[in-house]
Amino acid sequence: RDGLVDIAIKDGRFARIASELPSPSSAIREIDAAGRLVVPPFIDAHVHLDAVLTVGQPRYNTTGTLLEGIQIWSELKPSLTREDVKKRVLEEIRWEVAQGTLHIRSHVDVCDPNLTALKALLEVREEVRDICNLQLVAFPQDGIMSFPNGRELLRKAMELGCDLVGGIPHFEWTRDMGVEDVHYAFELAKEFNRDIDCHCDETDDPLSRFTEVMAADTIQQGWQGRVTASHCTAMHSYDNAYAFKLIHLLALAQVNVIANPFDNVVLQGRFDTYPKRRG
Repeated sequence: RDGLVDIAIKDGRFARIASELPSPSSAIREIDAAGRLVVPPFIDAHVHLDAVLTVGQPRYNTTGTLLEGIQIWSELKPSLTREDVKKRVLEEIRWEVAQGTLHIRSHVDVCDPNLTALKALLEVREEVRDICNLQLVAFPQDGIMSFPNGRELLRKAMELGCDLVGGIPHFEWTRDMGVEDVHYAFELAKEFNRDIDCHCDETDDPLSRFTEVMAADTIQQGWQGRVTASHCTAMHSYDNAYAFKLIHLLALAQVNVIANPFDNVVLQGRFDTYPKRRG
């Protein structure tokens, strides 16, 4: 529509838009936007704030593979401090908010006996509450079943106040352990009444098929609409018949899928001969 308009906001949503709205006495705040463009805030649906601004520490990823990236992160983790994590994260959040991103979902590695990064992020979540909505996912980077005390650490993370339960079934040592990874994530989600956001099938392996396990558990546990599968890049390796079946199952289970093309377009296909897959 042409011309300037007034916008009434109620409960965090645009309630009414008109050329001229009366200023209600019940309004808590009135903002003069001075004719600027007003849009709903952007959403950063998948980020790892605990790892931001660490490129080159302790070394660079020379192969460009996800596996080396994870290895470098594991080398850095023991040296993390609460102060360093908070400083980096707050700087990143300020950058995001300045560009209009007011909803951020961050995965936080909980495969650390001290949970250093998580404790720092929990403090940050409270400190930025007035400028953005920060959700924290308890993310078991090195596996729930494969990492020593992985179950206990994930449970502790939920007890400390994480907003969502995470998982990483394709990274577990065996198929059976990966299935157990998914089942345990649902067990905690039901116990703490939390949503789920799992890294799932982030690989080129066409035999990595844990997204179907997540979808089946979602239906069986009655968690429709509360589950997200992140990455899911193995889908580019599936044959058409299986991909069709999986997409139908995901729709039936109302599972959300968050693709991360900015990352996976350069991470995937590293083990391929030519032509290489991407995304």
